[in-house]
Amino acid sequence: MRKETIITAVVFFAVGFLVGYITDAQLNWSARQKAAVAGATAPAEMPSGGGAPGAAAGGTMPSGLPPGHPNVDTALVTQQLENQATQNPKDPEAALKLANYLYDQRQYDKSIEWYQRVLALDSKNVNARTDMGTAYFYTGRAQDALQEYRKSLQIDPKHEPTLLNMIIVNLEGTHDVAAAQMAWERLRKVNPDNPQLTSMKEKIDAARGQGSSAASPQ
Repeated sequence: MRKETIITAVVFFAVGFLVGYITDAQLNWSARQKAAVAGATAPAEMPSGGGAPGAAAGGTMPSGLPPGHPNVDTALVTQQLENQATQNPKDPEAALKLANYLYDQRQYDKSIEWYQRVLALDSKNVNARTDMGTAYFYTGRAQDALQEYRKSLQIDPKHEPTLLNMIIVNLEGTHDVAAAQMAWERLRKVNPDNPQLTSMKEKIDAARGQGSSAASPQ
């Protein structure tokens, strides 16, 4: 931190406070349910989503800031979060905040590295694993994405975001319509009222030649 003036110190403090606010807002934005599309039309966190599940490279990623709020230097925020994670190497939450921020900035390769650190500390974090799978999807690694989704479902067989992204990755990544249908059936059994069931069924039908539609993970 620069020490030349009091103003600089105050600005630094303000930025630090803002960083904390942004990361908390981003975490609350989806409760890290990105992997489960919960109302989005882009796959479901696809590689949201993945690269391409969930919302394959589609819509605008949420910034975590309220409407009208000035933009924040992402490099500065990233550095602040990385410092926190480095200073707390045994805290999975610190690493998760950075992984999620990088994911939201579409820096998927970097987010994968930090999700791996999170899972090394907390291997049963289903949301982190599913988000990492979606990040794999967005970097063109559909099989790796599906592998992570399977691991997530071993921990929580009823995790809807994972099932949703599995549908999308099978459709858009591996083009395995049968596998996508199986994942859809599984999701329907878990929650017959899932708002994405109808749109996902339409995409599966489209892939069978009954229409023309595509999706991407959340």
